[in-house]
Amino acid sequence: GITPYTMYQIWWAAEQLGIDREFGIELELVDVAQTINGIQLMIRGDLDITAGTPAEHLPIVNQAPQVKNFSTVGFFKGFIFVGRKGEIRPFDELVAEYGLERAKEIRLNEFRGKSFAIIPQRKPLIADALAQVGIGIDEVQLLNFADDQKAATAFLSGTGDFYIGSLPQERRLLSMEDRFVNAGGSEVLGPAGLWYDTMLSTPAFMENRREAALRTLALWYRLVEIWDRHPEILAPIAAESLSRLTGGDFSVEEYITLQTVYDDFLSVAEVLSGFYNPLSELYWKYPVDYYIGQAIEAGDLPDSIRGDEYFIQSEELFYELLTRPDLLQKIFAPISAETYLSRLQQQSR
Repeated sequence: GITPYTMYQIWWAAEQLGIDREFGIELELVDVAQTINGIQLMIRGDLDITAGTPAEHLPIVNQAPQVKNFSTVGFFKGFIFVGRKGEIRPFDELVAEYGLERAKEIRLNEFRGKSFAIIPQRKPLIADALAQVGIGIDEVQLLNFADDQKAATAFLSGTGDFYIGSLPQERRLLSMEDRFVNAGGSEVLGPAGLWYDTMLSTPAFMENRREAALRTLALWYRLVEIWDRHPEILAPIAAESLSRLTGGDFSVEEYITLQTVYDDFLSVAEVLSGFYNPLSELYWKYPVDYYIGQAIEAGDLPDSIRGDEYFIQSEELFYELLTRPDLLQKIFAPISAETYLSRLQQQSR
């Protein structure tokens, strides 16, 4: 299941360039509008893996305990509050006048009493940001929509004071410089701004089809290796699929910018030193426990919920992958840019 966000689009390149078959598997990718749709299809047995994030996965674990984390994808840094020009000053103007910390305080206090066009999963981001200046989530109005594109379209037509959501929709709005401004990004977010992109699965795939799960995970890290060295191989297909899924028009260059400036694919080495390293401040347990704590405090989850029940499986899968020299050799094999670019040219004919 592939949602309309930048980081998941290189899966399409794996399918169309035949990189999946190098790992002895064959991908069948399906468009899903948002994480919850993919989860529903997965529970029904129509998907083995689907895109997600801890902030979107954890609030529903009480209703779908079989959904587990499959892997991390990257670290997202692209949340931006989009405001209306003439109604709110651009955040960089505030910073230039007052300095970062004072500008942050001013901006967050300006959010009191305002309305936000969002999907429900963005609530923790807003609540966490407001809490930094003592504002409760009940002091703002959350206008919930079925998916990010619908929220952005409603905002575009005049609904809400602010929009925060998917990076493609944020960039689409901010390209209309005569109408919208950047009202603040990661600089104003609280701890909930530590946002990992992930893939989700179930024991039916991760345990019962262990070899396929390991090969799929290895394929992902091969894609990251290719991206880090030759993004021009994957970006054309990724940009095309992102445009198709979002209704935008993203060039190859813009896709590369979005996926390097505002997001960061995590390699095997980076995951080993961070997401799956208990000694690192980037260890999955910290953001997961934070989101669980928020959900418990809001009454959305019982206090018996523990993150290990949903994330330890992916950690075990990752470390098992590290014991497979055959798959590691495929991940780190020399990259023939000429071969892949030739396939890309054939694909575009």
